[in-house]
Amino acid sequence: MRPLDATELLNAWEHGLNQPILQRALILILTACPELDSEAAENMSIGARDARLLRLREWIFGTRLLNTAQCPQCGERVEWEGRTRDLRIQTVDDADLAEDFTLEVDNYRLHFRLPTSKDIAAVMAVAQSDGNTGAMALVKRCVVSADQAGDACNLADLPQHALDALSQQIEKLDPQAEIRTALTCPACSHQWEVLFDIAGFLWTEINNWAERTLRSVNLLASAYGWTEREILSLSPVRRQLYQGMVNR
Repeated sequence: MRPLDATELLNAWEHGLNQPILQRALILILTACPELDSEAAENMSIGARDARLLRLREWIFGTRLLNTAQCPQCGERVEWEGRTRDLRIQTVDDADLAEDFTLEVDNYRLHFRLPTSKDIAAVMAVAQSDGNTGAMALVKRCVVSADQAGDACNLADLPQHALDALSQQIEKLDPQAEIRTALTCPACSHQWEVLFDIAGFLWTEINNWAERTLRSVNLLASAYGWTEREILSLSPVRRQLYQGMVNR
């Protein structure tokens, strides 16, 4: 995995403009990880993927995070600040959990793998078509095989407590996949947790950066006759200084 220069980041942003958020995350991963092919990226666990997105975010925008959430009690808009290190549970080096696992619950033995971006995309598509939530459907997709007292059993026959235990085990094995932040509303003192989605958060930041960068390119190209490549090769500090001179 490596940092991206301005041209590479703009190309990734352009490629992902008309794509769903899951595909955008994979585009960023593949751009920053040329050693991976598309199949490897798609089959990466959510935690492994998000560990890479957190590192990429640090390289692009630093470790400081600013985000907002709406209080579920009174509707107040709450701004919260954090650091990427506070959200990091897995590192890129130890987050590649692609193997199958085994869980025994009562007399059931479940062979399973960790959820991937492909699993989430498939579950979201089904949930949108039939109006159902996909949390348990996602868990079921991760079951490779199951048996009861040594005899193979159908996934539909698994009891709910076995599926619940499997869900908890998946969270334990891939903790980076679901990061929650505790918040307190300054208006009504209500306390709750919000799910931090690094994929969506990072893409919003990249989109805002890309729009600012393109406006800067347009301004400097018009003023100095430079090409986009020449402008993007400048450091952000120099681009900002030249832009300030043009705006005087």
